[in-house]
Amino acid sequence: MALSGAHTTGKCHLDRSGFDGPWTEDPLTFDNSYFVELLNKEYEDETTSEGCPQLRHKESQTMMLISDMALKTDDGFRPYVEKYAADQQAFFDDYAASFQKLTELGVRVEDLQEV
Repeated sequence: MALSGAHTTGKCHLDRSGFDGPWTEDPLTFDNSYFVELLNKEYEDETTSEGCPQLRHKESQTMMLISDMALKTDDGFRPYVEKYAADQQAFFDDYAASFQKLTELGVRVEDLQEV
C-alpha cells in the first residue's frame, strides 16, 4: 500500500501507457500529496484519446487511475489512505520499510526468463 504513494511524483505519458497526466499538482516533490489529493478531490470519469479509462480533477487537471480510486473506496485500503494523508512521516516510514524490503528480496534470474 505504501508503495502506491510513489504516484506522488511523476505522471502518466499518453504515448507510453495510454493514460495521461500527473497524479499531484507538484509531481516533482516526494511527499504525501498523492493521498491528500486522492481523499480530498472529486474526480470525473474520462477516456483518453488512446481509449483508456481514467479520472480527472477538472480544476487542477490532475488524474487518477481506476486502481488509485480503489484504494479510496475499498474498506481494507482506505484506513491507510487516511493515515498517510494525515501523517506524512508515517507514509515516509512505511514507504522506506517497504521499499527496502522490496530491494533486498531481489529478483531471481529464472523468474526473469519466464517473462
